[in-house]
Amino acid sequence: MIFAHSHRAAAAAIAAVFWGCATPPRPTPEAVERAANPHAIVEGRVLDRQGRAVSGILVRALPRGKDIEWSPPAITDSEGRFRLSLVAPAEYGFLLLWQGRTVITREEDDPARIRVAVKPGEHREGIELLFLRDEWNAIP
Repeated sequence: MIFAHSHRAAAAAIAAVFWGCATPPRPTPEAVERAANPHAIVEGRVLDRQGRAVSGILVRALPRGKDIEWSPPAITDSEGRFRLSLVAPAEYGFLLLWQGRTVITREEDDPARIRVAVKPGEHREGIELLFLRDEWNAIP
């Protein structure tokens, strides 16, 4: 019991060092100005190579450029659908997180290599992201 308590105290101290004490950098004036624009909405689905919907995948937009703040991620529903609210104007790729890992491959259809440009207030639908399950399974 003492070991468990000490272990919890050590874990709490480590968490405080890594997550509680660090602050993100201040946004640049350009990032603040861009963030004040109406956000773009991007909706789509995550599918596997056989075209089946993949649920429970965290989808994060990957900003492609300077002065673009990261937007909150979304989790796919039972039909693989996601909806993101993104800072605009900007261009994005996408990162998929599954089982606590993100994998980026060299394949052209990897979501991180996709480029989607959005304008303020735009609503984009029909974005399809390929979940490369074999790549995740290949990592021990």
